[in-house]
Amino acid sequence: MNYAPVVLFVYNRADHFMETYNSIAKCPEATETDLFIFSDGAKNENAQNAVKEVRRFAEKIAEESVFKSVQVIESPVNKGLAKSIINGVSQVLEKYGKVIVVEDDCYCSPYFLKHMNRCLDFYKDNQSIGAVSGYCPKLDFPEDYKNDVFTAYRSCSCAWGTWMDRWQNIDWELKEFKSFCKKPALIKKLNANGNDRFMRLYRQTKGNGSSWSVRFGAHLVKNNWLTVYPRYSYIKNIGCDESGVHSKTEDAEKMAVDLSKTIPDSVLVDVPLNKKIQKTMRKHYSYGLVSDMKKFIATTLIVIKENLKG
Repeated sequence: MNYAPVVLFVYNRADHFMETYNSIAKCPEATETDLFIFSDGAKNENAQNAVKEVRRFAEKIAEESVFKSVQVIESPVNKGLAKSIINGVSQVLEKYGKVIVVEDDCYCSPYFLKHMNRCLDFYKDNQSIGAVSGYCPKLDFPEDYKNDVFTAYRSCSCAWGTWMDRWQNIDWELKEFKSFCKKPALIKKLNANGNDRFMRLYRQTKGNGSSWSVRFGAHLVKNNWLTVYPRYSYIKNIGCDESGVHSKTEDAEKMAVDLSKTIPDSVLVDVPLNKKIQKTMRKHYSYGLVSDMKKFIATTLIVIKENLKG
């Protein structure tokens, strides 16, 4: 198998970084995998020591790693997570054509690399699939659902993979945001697995957001591409401790998964959207009826306003 490179993004959390790296290194496929570590620069003087600690560990990895090769790319300035991921993933995809992306707070099952590489090979020619995920939230699956994988319109941001032909031509500047406002069906797909997506996308157009993920997700939706998720998560988030971007302690229970259920050889099949799973996933990423109503009203007003602009 031609193994996809792993791209690991780190900033100032050496303890999380060490746990994440050590877990990936335990995957047997690591010895045949190229690893790229993108280290963002410090935001301010207070973060400099923490960034230096992360980089010392990265240098040690480069010298002693079990991976096939290790490259550490250190930014002299702080780019922020979104710009770091956009630039880093683009750089690696240009050379390899496919990629596995991991953030620094993802503890991996020893079967993680195997699953991700199998998915990237199996779905690469399936033009209904835009990305693959290594993470699955804690969901209640229908009793009659027997597959090891499922599909969703919501993309994954913590541990995922994609291909160059799906990544290229993304509208990172959101110049085509109006296409969503003119096509309610696109908004419906974007919010199919959580009522937060369209509002986050809108805030991004106003400069009030820094999410690369919602922009990538919007790109997938516009192209009618789905994300393949594993039924049993290969990733456990260890960052819900207020230590990083979007790492809220109240999300810890919501993101908790049991890696002991992970299977070494998931059966990969071409699966259509399952309405029951979509409904369950939407409930997981939404915040109840009141939240749904507020976001529906806000979305309606935004669509009217944007369409009146012409």
